[in-house]
Amino acid sequence: MSVLTIIPIDHKGEKKVALSYQYVVNSDLDRLTRALPQRAFSSSRKCWYIPFRSDYQDYLSQYYASVEGLEIVFDGEDVEKPINKTQVPVDNLTVVMKVDKIKRKIYIDQPSAPHLFGIIKATRKGFWIKEQKCWVFPGKNDIYTGLKQLINGSGYQLREIRIESPQKAYTEIPVRNKQEIERLGPAEKSLLHTYSDTLLLKRLRPSTCQIYVHFFTRFLSDHLNQDIGNLTYHEIYAYIKSKSKELENTQLKQTIAAIKFFYERVMDRDRMFFHLQKEIQIKGGTVFIPFKEIAEISESVGLASDRMLLYMAFHLQLKYAEIAGLRVDAKDAFVQELRVRGFQEDVVDHFKVLFDGILAHQTSGIYLFEDQGQAYQVSKLHQKIYGIIQRYRLRGIYQAQYRYILDGTDYSEKTKQMYLGTFIRFLEYHHFKHPSQIRNEEIRDYMVLHREKSPSHQDNMVNAFKFFFEKVHKSEISDKFIIRPRKGFFLPDFFSREEIEGMISVTENVKHRFLISLFYCSGMRREEVRQLRISDIDLKTDRIFIRAAKGNKDRYTLFSMHLHADLKEHLEKEHPRLYVFEGSIPGLPYSTSSMSNVLKKAALRSGIRRQVHLHMLRHSFATHLLEDGRDIRYIQELMGHRNIKTTTRYTQIVSDALHAVKSPFDKMVEQRGTNFTQQDASP
Repeated sequence: MSVLTIIPIDHKGEKKVALSYQYVVNSDLDRLTRALPQRAFSSSRKCWYIPFRSDYQDYLSQYYASVEGLEIVFDGEDVEKPINKTQVPVDNLTVVMKVDKIKRKIYIDQPSAPHLFGIIKATRKGFWIKEQKCWVFPGKNDIYTGLKQLINGSGYQLREIRIESPQKAYTEIPVRNKQEIERLGPAEKSLLHTYSDTLLLKRLRPSTCQIYVHFFTRFLSDHLNQDIGNLTYHEIYAYIKSKSKELENTQLKQTIAAIKFFYERVMDRDRMFFHLQKEIQIKGGTVFIPFKEIAEISESVGLASDRMLLYMAFHLQLKYAEIAGLRVDAKDAFVQELRVRGFQEDVVDHFKVLFDGILAHQTSGIYLFEDQGQAYQVSKLHQKIYGIIQRYRLRGIYQAQYRYILDGTDYSEKTKQMYLGTFIRFLEYHHFKHPSQIRNEEIRDYMVLHREKSPSHQDNMVNAFKFFFEKVHKSEISDKFIIRPRKGFFLPDFFSREEIEGMISVTENVKHRFLISLFYCSGMRREEVRQLRISDIDLKTDRIFIRAAKGNKDRYTLFSMHLHADLKEHLEKEHPRLYVFEGSIPGLPYSTSSMSNVLKKAALRSGIRRQVHLHMLRHSFATHLLEDGRDIRYIQELMGHRNIKTTTRYTQIVSDALHAVKSPFDKMVEQRGTNFTQQDASP
């Protein structure tokens, strides 16, 4: 007789129904359980579970009705409850709510009331601290109001306690680094005093003030006997960049905030932006390759032991130590583990065949994989697996592994494809040798073969090699073996105001006219306009919200009040569902080729005969703002440039000095006149 225990559980924050029973190979109970829709196995609870449904008792009773001799036991709900389960009447219960305004938290002391526990838990906005027997919620007004209504509406008495900051205003900021302050000179101490007074006037939180003073004191001590107030942006940026190598990410952000507060709030300078390159986090471990895919990849592998190694490493994702320690008599336990983990029967049967194939060719031995009669060392097993990949030219494994690593970065999809394609072609040239076995000289020789390519192509190769060799495989490449090509300096091409006005005036199609106008008025990139949603345009403030742009950053840019009518007419005529510009299929963004054709046709009709592209409208936006005297820092923010150097390119186009200087040819013509080729003849 079999016993099936069914109990509702909370699994990873979601409600599920757990199915617990004693496992018997090929039993009707196990076969039916594995056939349940959306079933999954919990390794922590060692049981199967399905999504929760209100009629789970009737549903499962009917589902297992065909199993003979089965006893189904429905247990109570498996939820975390307070330790004291003594029931107390609701009228006599008082719930204490503590509102901490300093930490911006709401604490609810949970009395002995399982009913109240379930009500609060159903809000899914806080979490239960078992040791302190209380709930913790974010200190937001809507959560505070909702909790009060919920507790009062359930019949409980509510007592509210407010934890507020002291009524007496603090007049000085506690300091951490008193010794560094003592080493400061009179000028630096005077600046620090002014800095502290400004913090108090701005009424920042005490902890924030203490952090700011701590890091600003370090900044002062690193610039003793220097005129701090007159440091240039580049000097400040160089200091922050040097600190990025020795400080953690949080400390670096606090240092930047402390310095920005001094120059922007105390010295009343313009806003400063410091964009430092992020440290790329690399995913560890081997990639999971689905069974059908790994079977197709390893189809050309001849030996059963080699195929088994590939399956174990890239499908089962076993550690090398686990593979090395697998014994020849572990077949039953191994197959049993596969079934417990929920693998399909065809997968299990395939592994059985591989196991038998290995044992048929191995006459003696203790371990399934042996190196001269001994178990493999982890390093040698790693070499053997990648030796198999090299021998059979298994491109798919390298491709899946590197794609898995790239997906863990915040690179754009275009960058990921470029890195992956470049490096796979490089490995293919070296017959898929493991990168750790490729010498620096071989990298140099490969780059020599591509020296006729464009500088951008060679630069992309260098970026890909540095990422995979240095970030992934932790192998430094000397600069003498991998040299970046010399780049040319090209000024951005842009439209004049008259050319843009001409293109807009000759474009009769409302959608196309609004497209060109939007590019110019906002300075957005092509992909940003493609992904722009209708809800991202704020007509009240004339701003556009750009979400997850280049570098995965959000920002705001400008929208023109003179385009309100064009936007309204465009929406009424085209009726887009989600994006401002959609193609023939509703709900999908406009194609880049169509957008480019709109600009090219408008340029031809307006008499522009040179090559044009959409990015020229973005260049025109920045150039014309500079011509109008706008601060370059604000233009950098509107353009979404990480580095101010990118924005300063436009200053090469707009230069007041060039307008004030005349060519010597002009001076000669003014003095001699236009007829200077004929000399006066003597009689």
